Amino acid sequence: MKKILRAVVMPGLLSLIGLSLSANDDTLSGTLVVVNKKADTVSFIDLQSRKIKYTRRTGKGPHEIAVNDNATTAVVTNYNGGNSLTVFDIKAAKATNTISLVKHPYPHGILYLKGTNKVAVSAEGSNSVVIVDIDLGNIEKAIHTHQKGSHMVALAHANNRVYTPNMHDDTVSEMDINSGKLLRTIATPETPKAITINKSGTELWVGSNKNGLVTVFDLTTDNIIKQWRGFKFPYRILLTKDEKYAVIPDYKNNTLTIFDAVNKTQLHQITFNNIGPKGVTFHPNDRTVFLSAYSKNKLLVIDIPSGKTLFELPTGKGPDGIGYSPIELE
Repeated sequence: MKKILRAVVMPGLLSLIGLSLSANDDTLSGTLVVVNKKADTVSFIDLQSRKIKYTRRTGKGPHEIAVNDNATTAVVTNYNGGNSLTVFDIKAAKATNTISLVKHPYPHGILYLKGTNKVAVSAEGSNSVVIVDIDLGNIEKAIHTHQKGSHMVALAHANNRVYTPNMHDDTVSEMDINSGKLLRTIATPETPKAITINKSGTELWVGSNKNGLVTVFDLTTDNIIKQWRGFKFPYRILLTKDEKYAVIPDYKNNTLTIFDAVNKTQLHQITFNNIGPKGVTFHPNDRTVFLSAYSKNKLLVIDIPSGKTLFELPTGKGPDGIGYSPIELE
């Protein structure tokens, strides 16, 4: 078997997150919940058997997915014509609720607020970020960006702020979740789409599609820390939990670029054969990334430090957003 570099994990945590002290790729366990955009479904994929265990319907036009802190619930945004959220019980592999967002259409990006049952959802149709209580099934508040094309979300847990890129106005809106107010608007290179932020809320990473740029902003000084050229469609940006690595799939370049996020240097650029790389999420070992291959109806499992593909997994048609849970389905 191919080898994976492992993060150091206390033995008492192994049963909680499905890790093993051995370094073989067959030790990866748990469940991936993958959104299939072309099929209006999600696939529940078992990592050990490398098979789809269940396929369940979503609303129309699903795109992104968020998993809560204890990895028991997954929430899917139904973007194209769905205008809703579909809530899944992961252990039961069943939908438990549909939450209407008809007043905030085209919901796209979604993330759980840390330690809560609430999600932040970008609503492109109302140019806002909506805070939704998943347990109660209702909208708590809507925070307007006052910009157009509000597409994804990033959360800075340290200061309870949410960020969304506005594709049509070439900006990022910074909003306070507690007060529900827009705090500032940050100018970016044209057509910002991909976004993430570090835990302290000091570094904002933005991918801009017009000129293929990825920019890191210092939010304390408003200066640019680093900018890379040569992308075509930086689809997503994701930082590992320890913030050592950043991964960026480029949908049109058919690449996955892995950066040293601390030193802002490129470590690997993996080139694929027309797979259409889109969604990304991490295994709890923080050194394995799952990448959806939209054009090939599969997922790639990749070791981050080496840049090596470990194995592939089947999906439904048009996989995009991915969620991970250590729960092993029956």
